[in-house]
Amino acid sequence: MEYSIGGAVFIPLFIILVMEENYRRMEMQRRLLLRKKRRRGTDYMNEVIKGFIGKECIVSTMNSNVTGVVEAVDENWVSIRPRNKTATEIMNTDHISRIREHPRNK
Repeated sequence: MEYSIGGAVFIPLFIILVMEENYRRMEMQRRLLLRKKRRRGTDYMNEVIKGFIGKECIVSTMNSNVTGVVEAVDENWVSIRPRNKTATEIMNTDHISRIREHPRNK
């Protein structure tokens, strides 16, 4: 009699634990896939920004705009030398929402 009560409690508990472990494994795989997709997008953004190296551009983020010459793109960072300043600004490409060549003589 005692074994049937123990089995009635233990088996559902065991099934719940196995299902929880399976859910955690699937969630980890989903996160890894999302991380890989984000990296692919970052690589694409870096390739696009490399086309602007040496050109004067307007780089927009959510909070500000920076006008200057794009000097280098390395991994996830862009270095920009603003006009009339000697200091170089470094921006994370994740925060860049728009980049365009500065319209001269227009």
